[in-house]
Amino acid sequence: MRKVVLTLVTLAFVSFAYAQDVTFDSFKRIESDKVLNLSADQIAKIKKLNREVGPKFKAIGQSNLPGYEKGQKKRALALEHKAAIKAILSEKQVQLWEEHYGSMDNRKGLRGIMKGDYDHRLDQLEVNFEKEKEAIENSSLSKDAKKAKVKVLKNKYKQEKERLKNERDTAIKSGVLEK
Repeated sequence: MRKVVLTLVTLAFVSFAYAQDVTFDSFKRIESDKVLNLSADQIAKIKKLNREVGPKFKAIGQSNLPGYEKGQKKRALALEHKAAIKAILSEKQVQLWEEHYGSMDNRKGLRGIMKGDYDHRLDQLEVNFEKEKEAIENSSLSKDAKKAKVKVLKNKYKQEKERLKNERDTAIKSGVLEK
């Protein structure tokens, strides 16, 4: 019993000790960051941006879009929001941010990830097509039935591949993705 109580007291002490770091309050985000030494005007502008972007994120989350498209829209909105905040900060504040928390300009990295995601989805589509085609060919159906099923499968595959390629190309043309 003593060990349990001692462990709980130790965990509580450690938790309170780590909670005392007030240089950055994650619940209030950037406007409460003591490292950046923001002016009252900057804080007001950032709070206004945060109040405006919250309902937009909520609307995307509650929309009837598929999960992937919701994620894309939310990422794009987050990048716009980050760019707007970066415009409010001075060069020195941006530099301080990047020293403490990493790069504010991760757009290229995100573009690469999104392009890689399209490439992965295209590769996965091809793998799934090959598996389904092999399953049809190994089935006990007649030769004509197999041929018809493979033809339907191939048409579906081509349509989906074309849709993904068009979606990717549209994103590249709009500047969301890099080539």
